[in-house]
Amino acid sequence: MRERVHIRARIDATDETLNRDTGDIMKITFFTALAAILLGGAAATNAADYDINGMALGMSADQVIAKFQEVRPDAQYQFAKWKLPEGTEWVANGRTLYNDLANPDDMEHERMQFAFTGLGSGNKLFAASRELKFRPSQRPTTESVYAAAVQKFGEPSVTGKSATGIWAAWKFGSEGTMAEKLKSPLACIGTSDFPVGLDEFTAKKAKQSVSMCGIYVDFVVRGDPTGLANELEMKMMDQLHLAQDFDADNSDARKRIDAAKIKNVGNAAPAPKL
Repeated sequence: MRERVHIRARIDATDETLNRDTGDIMKITFFTALAAILLGGAAATNAADYDINGMALGMSADQVIAKFQEVRPDAQYQFAKWKLPEGTEWVANGRTLYNDLANPDDMEHERMQFAFTGLGSGNKLFAASRELKFRPSQRPTTESVYAAAVQKFGEPSVTGKSATGIWAAWKFGSEGTMAEKLKSPLACIGTSDFPVGLDEFTAKKAKQSVSMCGIYVDFVVRGDPTGLANELEMKMMDQLHLAQDFDADNSDARKRIDAAKIKNVGNAAPAPKL
């Protein structure tokens, strides 16, 4: 049996939190809450329909970057790369930050995070999150934002309301199915430990929770007692395929490293005089 290569790649791009100073933030075009999460009347039917603002699970890193640049052309963002010992690189994660500093008294704020698989499985998006603070002059109602989410994903697995907000979660046990009903929300997507790429830890965790979590979507919209929304948070993660994707990534890494080893043996310098 061939030895499994656990991909422990180094991060070449900077891993610092995106600078929040005014000089480091660029302006972007405003999108309202409904336009950002609503993609028509049909509920999600396959992995390509599970998306946040058009960036869908299963998209390649190149597709996600292109889509993000399309919907947020002037935004600031970072996509970090990991690297194999033989030199091959791929996008492992991405983060964005936006503050509309041109309108300090009527500011919109947004953050997004992305996590991708490795090359063997297509370098595809498997987790995404979004935090959006609405422009004070263009706040939707909490009910309308929730209704848009239901139109997008179908009836939730579980939901709840408070005097100022609405939360919901969708758990899909397989692609192309309606969300399964749950008695309570599940801790399927971390906040402080949001994945930074598909590594051994994330793959092992997904293997243990795949039947519990499947494809999971978290949603919460917060507002005030008048019914207007202040902020939206969404997270989604596909754990159905991560174990297989990790195996495919490791197999691809082993092939690349073996090929480099064969090449290096033939081209290496002679041993030094001992």
